[in-house]
Amino acid sequence: MAAFVLFPAVIAFSLYSLDQQGFFQIDNVEIKVQTTESQKNFVAPRLQKLQAKLDSVKGISLWKAPLSQISKSLREEKWIKNFQLSRSWPSTIKLVIEPDTVTLLVLSSASGSETSALLPITKSGRVLERISSDDAPNAIVSYDESLVKNERVREGAINVIKALPEKGRMSSTQISEIGYDKKEGYWIKLLQSETKVNLGEEQFEIKSVRIAQVMEYLESRNLKARVIDANLSKKVLVRLQQNP
Repeated sequence: MAAFVLFPAVIAFSLYSLDQQGFFQIDNVEIKVQTTESQKNFVAPRLQKLQAKLDSVKGISLWKAPLSQISKSLREEKWIKNFQLSRSWPSTIKLVIEPDTVTLLVLSSASGSETSALLPITKSGRVLERISSDDAPNAIVSYDESLVKNERVREGAINVIKALPEKGRMSSTQISEIGYDKKEGYWIKLLQSETKVNLGEEQFEIKSVRIAQVMEYLESRNLKARVIDANLSKKVLVRLQQNP
């Protein structure tokens, strides 16, 4: 029994001795980010600031690393969706981050300035601080400031984007702009043809499928649409471009 009690005590003393000698001093804060190629420009400067902030724990014993305080700070970062924070013995803090994907960029007039600001809106509906065009990710653009000021309108715009298929004529990569009209609801503009598509206020997924079918038909007939109105119960109205 005495040997059994003594053994843990020896281990504890050894660990304490190593700690006093600086063996467990944090010398590395390792951050990994799970993101897509199109979001890297946006994440990079934020990651750089976060790295500098977390490097302040270097030199502290890993035993005393303030993980709860760090976690609280990370939860206050609006661009972070999820994270995993852990100790890695003997001297490393590990952090894995999943950023909240930016799905919208609103071009908004900066307060008190003649210049404009890009305001990122994430998939979860968070409006982030302004960014430069150099840091802008690949996302749909809007000039409609109601997406920033009105939470309901913003959520609807995000629902429109979520309803778009991953591939095809109506995928998010084929959309250049999105906006909202109080009478007609949400609308999008196609990247290549600049066709305006009216989507209304609901059933965005069903309407996206219908519109893709209409676009396929128009292409097969070598016709170009100026406006596609899907804001009807079961029909899609097409206004063709006038021939020059």
